[in-house]
Amino acid sequence: SDDCGATGSATVTFTATDDCGNTSTTSATFTIEDTTAPTFTVPADITIECTDDESSANTGVATGADTCGMVTITESDVETASCGNTKTIVRTWTVTDECGNSTSADQTITVEDTTPPTIDSSGVSNIDIQCGVTPDGTLGAWIANNAGATAADTCGNVTWSNDYGANTDVDCANGAITVTFTATDDCGNASSVTATYSIIDTVAPVITVPADVTIECTEDESPANTGTATATDDCTAPVVMFSDSEVTACGNTKTIIRTWTATDACGNTVSQDQTIIVEDTTPPTITLPADVTIECTEDESSANTGVATGADTCGTVTITESDVETAACGNT
Repeated sequence: SDDCGATGSATVTFTATDDCGNTSTTSATFTIEDTTAPTFTVPADITIECTDDESSANTGVATGADTCGMVTITESDVETASCGNTKTIVRTWTVTDECGNSTSADQTITVEDTTPPTIDSSGVSNIDIQCGVTPDGTLGAWIANNAGATAADTCGNVTWSNDYGANTDVDCANGAITVTFTATDDCGNASSVTATYSIIDTVAPVITVPADVTIECTEDESPANTGTATATDDCTAPVVMFSDSEVTACGNTKTIIRTWTATDACGNTVSQDQTIIVEDTTPPTITLPADVTIECTEDESSANTGVATGADTCGTVTITESDVETAACGNT
């Protein structure tokens, strides 16, 4: 063995001897060469988590042997990136003997991410907000901050999302609305945490009542004639109602204190009064008996000469009479 591995050359002398001991010799050389590549075994293809060791210490080492000497084993990687820190590694193993004969084969290592992000919910808080729900102010900051949750992932970045807006109804009996905050890594693995915000309404509506008004006793006293209150609320359309308190005066006249009340969906109320004066400025109507001529011996009283009648649109009437006499001859 004077060359690579177990190869080499040797000279052999061949001697021919006859029966009498005479000899002749010749020589020839034989050479041992190595043209056969080594044999080797490559580790099986393997799938590992992105947090695992990618080196051959974890994924396996190729082994090789050669019939003519020692072998050297090397490796080289070609990587194709995927989501996050995941990838496909094609690991090419090459075994080479001492004479330079070599052979290669590939091992595929799939680095995957099946682990969702880890959420720290120790800072999560629920909040109360006044109604008029739009994502700004306290609510906006709460949503943008994922209700106080934080997340981390071992194999890439984390993207937050939430389902805010799925429910924004004011419910004064149970105003808690749940929002789900979801942390998703680059490979689509997700973890979620929930928190609630309660829509509360402690602010009364704003009411505008009609101006105080004076009407004739013959007019309509209802809001259709005297005016209707209006109201607005930050949360829901309020219900407007009224109640009357009356103080009577002459006939059908009176003073009405109309109390308007606006109530929102959460029971907050506001009230304000409107004063309606019902007056009577129209005199009664009267119908007189016809003028009459009687004999001086007849009864001059209204029982004989006729009685006036009267009516009023706003009550009863009292009829009185008074006489002015101008004397003529005798008792005429």
